[in-house]
Amino acid sequence: MLKVYYRIIISCWKTFGFSHWLFLWVFLPPLAFILLRLSLALDEIFFSKYRDIKVVKPIFIIGHPRSGTTFLHHVLTQTEEFSTFKAWHIFVPSLTARILVKPLVDYLVKHNINSVIPDDIGHGISLDRVEEEELLFLHQADTQFVLLTTPLAFDDQEHPELRFHDQQPASRRRSSVKFFESCLKRHIYYTGKKQVIAQIHFSTHRIKTLLEVFPDAKFIYLVRPPHETIPSHLSLDRNFLENQWGKNIPPDKIKRYEKRRYRYNVDLYRYFYQLQKNQDIPESNVRIIRYDFLISDLEKAWEEIVDFTGINPSNKLKKAIKKQAQQQKNYKRKHRVKNLEEFNLTREQIIKDLSFVYQEYKFEKIANKL
Repeated sequence: MLKVYYRIIISCWKTFGFSHWLFLWVFLPPLAFILLRLSLALDEIFFSKYRDIKVVKPIFIIGHPRSGTTFLHHVLTQTEEFSTFKAWHIFVPSLTARILVKPLVDYLVKHNINSVIPDDIGHGISLDRVEEEELLFLHQADTQFVLLTTPLAFDDQEHPELRFHDQQPASRRRSSVKFFESCLKRHIYYTGKKQVIAQIHFSTHRIKTLLEVFPDAKFIYLVRPPHETIPSHLSLDRNFLENQWGKNIPPDKIKRYEKRRYRYNVDLYRYFYQLQKNQDIPESNVRIIRYDFLISDLEKAWEEIVDFTGINPSNKLKKAIKKQAQQQKNYKRKHRVKNLEEFNLTREQIIKDLSFVYQEYKFEKIANKL
């Protein structure tokens, strides 16, 4: 973690020079780290019973970003009957700290000043909205989000340790997942809801470690043609970078980031494909669902998910799913996906580089129509 922080500071200096960004990144992360560790330690005194909680048959939604992971996560959790994290819960995983922070959160929500990231970039974040639990790994500096949300995005060096989690040393990879488990336990204790449904798409790279800690976990892997996900993901990242840093980033650093991001996207697809081919994931633990099936026949996809996971949904959720299925017919994307040319890519290149995806998941007909 110290090495990652050191590189963040170096990259910040090289990208922004002596600026307010450098000041913020030098002082805020150490302060946040100290407060987090202190508040988590206080949990061991005031809320020690959380450790007795068992995380049983958690459901993990994985897959390439923009494959419908957020959509499915929100559909399944819309009635708030399962254990899921709102954004502020992720920012404040400590039960002790939540007691102190909640009045402020309630005030911000009440006065409609709870937006963290605007919706128009393609994936907005609000304090009181269910968010992807992959962000919990930011507290361990062990997720690809570090390569987006910090100046490390513009580092001269690459950081494969923030992507290939299953290849990390055992102590490091297990430490991150055990921290994740402790967050899930705390949240079950906090909400009283035992069934975990978590969206952790980048943790597709840590499936094997997750299975070591959660052997009864159920993984829902969403897959969508890469020529659809990749430009959408790159567009989202470009919007986020501009929202986060303004337009002060040198074009060559943006170009290098997007070139790397494309390669990282290919690797994410390939890793799951190789696990599947090598039979490294028991069939009983994973269900593959195509995005087009999820969108076109949500009710049938829902039936498959219920059968696979064994969850016991309420009548309220069943009705909500049925209503959502009807609404899907009129869905129109709100954000603009940039042209591939803006990222120096072509559809032909994507189809070639990810031919194994098109063949394995029967996307050839879609590719042939392009």
